[in-house]
Amino acid sequence: MFPQPDPGEFHRLKSVTAEVEGWLRDDEAAFLYSAAYGGPGEGSIVEIGSWKGKSTIWLASGSKAAGREKVYAIDPHTGSAEHGSGIWTFPEFEGNIRRAGVADRVVPLVMTSEQAVACWSGPVRLLWIDGAHEYDAVSRDFKMWEPYLIEGGVVALHDTIGWFVGPRTVAVRSILRSGRFHNCGIVGITTYGRKARSLSAVDVLRNWAVLAQLNLLELGGRR
Repeated sequence: MFPQPDPGEFHRLKSVTAEVEGWLRDDEAAFLYSAAYGGPGEGSIVEIGSWKGKSTIWLASGSKAAGREKVYAIDPHTGSAEHGSGIWTFPEFEGNIRRAGVADRVVPLVMTSEQAVACWSGPVRLLWIDGAHEYDAVSRDFKMWEPYLIEGGVVALHDTIGWFVGPRTVAVRSILRSGRFHNCGIVGITTYGRKARSLSAVDVLRNWAVLAQLNLLELGGRR
């Protein structure tokens, strides 16, 4: 979908992020870098759910390499339900992006997605959703932020295959079956699409093919 990162740069960033706690496959990391580097249109990159900065570093590195927009990294840094109380991850996040050399390309928004969108006004060209994984939370994040996504802009949802029903359900309903996204695909356990004003018959068929692929991958993951 986008130009792939230079192999040398990919291996350098892989080494940089190896010690950063987080859940991101190599193919997903390359996708984020490439989407930030060569994605269409103009507007901010918005990340919902940064944790300790692994995906943030890949996004910011791609954008920095191309001299493009900053990454707005939204996370209250207090963990999620499974982490319990008393979590505070911002110092680790801040240290990780600084050591990766991308602090100048990241704008941390230490708040919830709802708080961030309440004061947002600009266009978004790349929207990465990897926050709370309950259906209501994922659906709310998508509905709040998708109106800011430019035509041709890319939205990507993490964890759409596997244990989490919420991201997968939103990907199916709000991307693949919505009639508003084309050039959809799956990389790793991420489902993505490009916002479109309208879809052709071919676009619809391709989306159904991606939906069938998602179902097969989900079935395979349960075995």
